[in-house]
Amino acid sequence: MGDRRIAWFTVGACVTLLTAATALPAHAQSAARSPANDPALSTDDQREPYASRVTGPPIYPDDAAEQADTSGDPDGIEPVPRIGQRPVMQDGDMGTAEAPPVLRDGIVDVGEPLPAEDGVNPSLVDTRPQEDLAVFESPPAGHDPLLFQIEDIDPIRDNRTTTRLFRAEPYDPIGIRIGSFVLFPEVDLGRSWYSNVFRSPNMRSDGAIAVKPSGRLVSNWSRHALELRGTGGFSWFDDYGTENDEAYLAEARGRLDITRRTNLQGVVSYQQAPESRSALNALTTGPRALVSTERAEAAFNHRFNRLSLQFRGSVAEFEYSGDGTTGDRNYRQTEQAARAIWEFKPTFSVFTEVAVNQRDYDTVAASDLISRSSNGERYRVGVSFGNTSQILRGEVSLGYGEQTPNDSSLNAVDGLILDANATWRVSELTSILFTANSDVSETTTANVGGAFSRSAGVDVRHSLRRYLIASAGIAYTTQDSQDGVIDKSEVRTSLGVEYFVNPDAVLFGKYVHSKFDAVDSIGDYDADEIHVGVRLRR
Repeated sequence: MGDRRIAWFTVGACVTLLTAATALPAHAQSAARSPANDPALSTDDQREPYASRVTGPPIYPDDAAEQADTSGDPDGIEPVPRIGQRPVMQDGDMGTAEAPPVLRDGIVDVGEPLPAEDGVNPSLVDTRPQEDLAVFESPPAGHDPLLFQIEDIDPIRDNRTTTRLFRAEPYDPIGIRIGSFVLFPEVDLGRSWYSNVFRSPNMRSDGAIAVKPSGRLVSNWSRHALELRGTGGFSWFDDYGTENDEAYLAEARGRLDITRRTNLQGVVSYQQAPESRSALNALTTGPRALVSTERAEAAFNHRFNRLSLQFRGSVAEFEYSGDGTTGDRNYRQTEQAARAIWEFKPTFSVFTEVAVNQRDYDTVAASDLISRSSNGERYRVGVSFGNTSQILRGEVSLGYGEQTPNDSSLNAVDGLILDANATWRVSELTSILFTANSDVSETTTANVGGAFSRSAGVDVRHSLRRYLIASAGIAYTTQDSQDGVIDKSEVRTSLGVEYFVNPDAVLFGKYVHSKFDAVDSIGDYDADEIHVGVRLRR
């Protein structure tokens, strides 16, 4: 049955790609890499623009006269570039980089750029579509010096471009230039209150002080790329010291440009954090497990024309300690994946992906003396909106996943998988983030081979004023072992507000409510959280 399902899925994916390949003529399209604009330069110029954030380059009041200058035309009727267009570039021109546009209170404008006027002089106005211009931009269109340049090593997990479009903050960090690198330091200082710190029916409340430092050192090179990143999360509770957090992450990413169409990407990381009380095998009392994760991942990418291929592999070690476990939860996961993408235009592509994994445990589970080692398969088809559009970015995919234990006494866990990570910029003031994730969670529950975990969420962000931004979100998560032993769900809602004092300081507040339902009502609980603080950055 499994082989038949795989065969049909593969045939369907091939038919999709062949249909796409014959539907449109292919043409070469590859953006040359070039040095990024210096992100360490000042961005204090906050003049109010005429143009919308999503309709093209901004036009400022003192620039309008220049664009309307008709001194070269005695009749004063020569057409000039409209919003979203630009003059024709001549040899020696330095480029058309503009200051980032600024939100306008109460203005909603998501229309397409106006077409060129009839009879426009093609030597004065560049009338090509924005997606055609993007190929020749320097730096390439969509390049953001605040983001690292490798985004597709694992498209399911990498979400920085979508998150950046979703947040659309009034100020950008300017960073600190260090040679050919730029450092972006940041720290959150805050106070939190929890109504149910143990996330159990027996509610206990407590308050905590939290500190979350982070820093990114990003290269600013014409070819290749390197990023070093570190984050930390520390909290100290007033009454329950077992809930104190001491977490950190160290990560290095790199990209080696072999040709304009071919590159190698890699990432290595080490992460350590206390296990959440809501985790599948977490204890509701006593010390929490300390989870250490070592990960290494590499990807090979090549673009033929409209068709791009990616081959990637990863290995990760998961180790649990500190909660009295005997090491039966420790395991290694290796994964291999292949993805094919067909690009209809820079802001719309279709893809298919096949991935397999192997999970190997160090020892048998203490609960039933059965090894939880298993093999998994994931099949996905989806659409990608790229990472350059100012209206829609990200990807959405649907597929099938299965995790089969090596020991036949445990049942396989399988089902539909939905993965999404997409931002829709509805207007200059409002954005919506869609997220979804599906996977098979590991468990050492007696006689259970795993639990299918699915989550989906929607977050909305709206600018009440230029420097005052409100947000709201809702997320739904389920965990189901498909045998009636594990069947949990959680609804998480949130409200937040951010006030940008200046480019270096942000005041924030957030309220979160969680409602948890277990297979029987004995384990049900509610929890509330309130967080307030200040974010300092450069």
